[in-house]
Amino acid sequence: MLSLSDPSRPLYFVEGVSPVLVLGQVPGYKAVLLTASDFTHVALIEVGIESLGVGPLSCPQVELSLTIQDAVATESTLFIRQNQLVYQFIGNYSLLPLTPPPSVYWQRVLQWVCVSRLVPVPMSHDGKEYFFILADGLQRGHTYRAEIADGVVTFKELLDEDGKNTCQHLNSDCQVLWVAHDPVYSKSDILLVEVLPEKGLDHAYVLLGLCLYFTELSPLPRFLPKEDSSGGFVILTGSEHYSSTPLLLRGIEINPFTWTLFLWGNAVLCSNDMGNHYMFFTGFPEDQLIKYFTMSRTGEFAFVTEFEQVWWGQEGVSSLMRVRPSTGWNTFSILQVLSGRESYQLPHSLVSVYYDADKLLQELVYTVDAAGRGSLLKRLLPVPEILSYQHFSEMPYSTKHTEASSEFVFPQPCPFFSMRVEEVPPPEPYSRVQHYQAKPATVLHPPGLQRPTSLAVYQGMLYQLLWLQSSYNRPYGDPVYDTTESWWKNKAMYKDYYFYLASNRLSSDGLYLSMEDYNKVYSSPGALQLPDCIYLDRGGSYNFSLFLTANTTDSLSDVSSRQDLLRQVWLAASVSNGNFIQVKTQRYEVISRGGLLYKVELKDLCLFPGQASSGQGLLSFNMLLRIVHSELQCYEQTESGISFKGESRVPVYVGCPPGQQLVFDITSTLAYAMQLNNQYFDCAKPDPKMPCFYYEDIFYPFFLIQDMVTGESRRFLGGYTLKVVGGGPYSQDNLRLYTEEEVLRYNSQNYSSFPSLVWMMVDDSGQPFNNTEDGFPILQGTVSISWICESNSPCADVLAVNLTSPEFFFLVEASNRGVDMSTYCDYTLQFMIHVHGLPLAPERGLSYMLVSLNCPQHTPLAFSVSLLPSVPFSTGLLPMVIRSF
Repeated sequence: MLSLSDPSRPLYFVEGVSPVLVLGQVPGYKAVLLTASDFTHVALIEVGIESLGVGPLSCPQVELSLTIQDAVATESTLFIRQNQLVYQFIGNYSLLPLTPPPSVYWQRVLQWVCVSRLVPVPMSHDGKEYFFILADGLQRGHTYRAEIADGVVTFKELLDEDGKNTCQHLNSDCQVLWVAHDPVYSKSDILLVEVLPEKGLDHAYVLLGLCLYFTELSPLPRFLPKEDSSGGFVILTGSEHYSSTPLLLRGIEINPFTWTLFLWGNAVLCSNDMGNHYMFFTGFPEDQLIKYFTMSRTGEFAFVTEFEQVWWGQEGVSSLMRVRPSTGWNTFSILQVLSGRESYQLPHSLVSVYYDADKLLQELVYTVDAAGRGSLLKRLLPVPEILSYQHFSEMPYSTKHTEASSEFVFPQPCPFFSMRVEEVPPPEPYSRVQHYQAKPATVLHPPGLQRPTSLAVYQGMLYQLLWLQSSYNRPYGDPVYDTTESWWKNKAMYKDYYFYLASNRLSSDGLYLSMEDYNKVYSSPGALQLPDCIYLDRGGSYNFSLFLTANTTDSLSDVSSRQDLLRQVWLAASVSNGNFIQVKTQRYEVISRGGLLYKVELKDLCLFPGQASSGQGLLSFNMLLRIVHSELQCYEQTESGISFKGESRVPVYVGCPPGQQLVFDITSTLAYAMQLNNQYFDCAKPDPKMPCFYYEDIFYPFFLIQDMVTGESRRFLGGYTLKVVGGGPYSQDNLRLYTEEEVLRYNSQNYSSFPSLVWMMVDDSGQPFNNTEDGFPILQGTVSISWICESNSPCADVLAVNLTSPEFFFLVEASNRGVDMSTYCDYTLQFMIHVHGLPLAPERGLSYMLVSLNCPQHTPLAFSVSLLPSVPFSTGLLPMVIRSF
């Protein structure tokens, strides 16, 4: 179905979340190539749609084709375009490779739209994925955005507040070429629009931003600028010179981590402020036109031209490099053939180029062997290695002859010798990656090799471990966070017994699982390298050191020569947006060692807007560390091959880090209450999983911030509000959630015009409390709370049952939302409190007393009736209380 003459095509998917990859444009077939293993195994799937679907009457009459032109893979579904129609896969992913006949689980969407292109958004944001649908024909200029959240797909046309589309806003005939979504910088959609010449208007390209209204970004030039002799970026300032070659644009992309906007066509230009200023990359020929473009969140990008040439570039590096065909590619291919890799000597054609989950550039090629059998292969495209061969072939050299030998002398283009990271803090608090130890079962029977039964057990244990990790959500704080505790806590006393059985080969099924082999690792072995990413909370910082050694020689033994050499080596540190984070460096020259020590501090500037839940709404940035003049000049040999040297990029996330939660510290609360109240009355039927408090005692709540990554728990000292949001007497089954109006009446000072408060603050200092606008007290630190259950509150008049004092279950919500400036985290916790010993209402207490006094055995107590209304029945059994008077 594929041939060596087929052109390459783009691979559209959402990075990091798409479980399968799908590739269309199989010529002449109503089929797609699908893989769930990153093209290690590929299945050809025929799709069950109309053979030649006809679009709406508004579509232009074009030659119909069976080929699937576009295919987009998201986390929960697939989308394809055939001719002018769009279909969504509504089945299950697992059905696709297992269904021999064509899959019928396809549904046509946007049936009234004449579709010309599907435009993907390669990265998700806040759990949502996007792609765009461009219309054609009579609907040209109409654009639709598809949003996928939790498997639910919604379509929305891009219109401003006045209901105008793109061409109506421009008041001209136009065509939308591409759309990109900016989830961070402007939270808008960026449209690349081609204004078609009519009514005296010239052909032009326009960038529009759409939030509520369309906004035209800085105008784009009509011609390509001439490259500067210095070889750096061509920055558009108004003073540059232009050639006679028109600028042709085909698409745009946004890297949300570096806040960079790319525009590509017969040139590549970028903007670091989303279209206010532009600069051109250099080195790309004017007669080439880019067919498709792919990028990595690390700042690298690659593209394929109409002539099937593969080019590569990097943010901050002005030159674009041709990867294949090139001298470096030829050298690399020859070395691969010499090492026995047959695919490099077979006839092949390029199918696609993309960045995989490991941020490595991969190429898909179609090869044909001597027997005529074709196969689809994925191969790593090692750009640093290819460019190093290219760089070496172009490097000038000299020869040095002596009586004993002759040698070639190459210059040192790299300004330094080595760079290493020092004084790195533990990675877990910043990378937010949790580590577990999970070893397979020990096979007791000879020869001790794993078999299907033991592997099935191991797979089940891993699945259970992941399930425990995802389902762990407790409102009460544990002394140590460990999801594996529930596995062994009831069997830990039998650990030695199980070991005895295993030692004598008496274990069930001949397998032995050790409790020590399954646990959470809180501190992984420290590696002297920067983490894969850094999370910063409000005011947080990350500090480390870099040590650089210069290219010194024995001839530079004097101090002045070493100083001169060190002054040629400088570290440049930058961030993608200095309004939210900043990086500072301090330079120290270690002359005796011929090295430089840089102290680096990355710090949050406390400008994150508002608060967010843990791991949600994060702002993404990028920190770049680069040795000046090292780009494309420095290479090193590593375990994974040749790589660039002198540069490090780290994604930075600002907001509430994932893996943190607010929990009720029941241990400290009970201990402090016993200390200050000098007593503790537990419930008549205590529940170890449910804290119980006596109504007459002062309530001193404490809370913890539990870090599920490091396992640490620290006291929460920020401001928060406390609300009773539900409750019920005697049992959790009787619990009822209160309405918003009831929550205000039972907790707020502003809305309690008649007695209905459930609790109140106790403070002997006489200082006024700070309240929110709704009248909720703002609590902080150690606070004292008294249960009052006023007459109109839900706990005011609870009937006594079975001669026991009344009990009540309160559902309490603690939240720091809008009242805590110490963190970006929006901590909201709901937990249950069991309160016993509630007093009877005076009228009901008198009624109970009168009924009791009417009994013959209590006639001697008639003189005490006048005292009963002022005495609360709060403890013990009712007959015992009556006899005490």
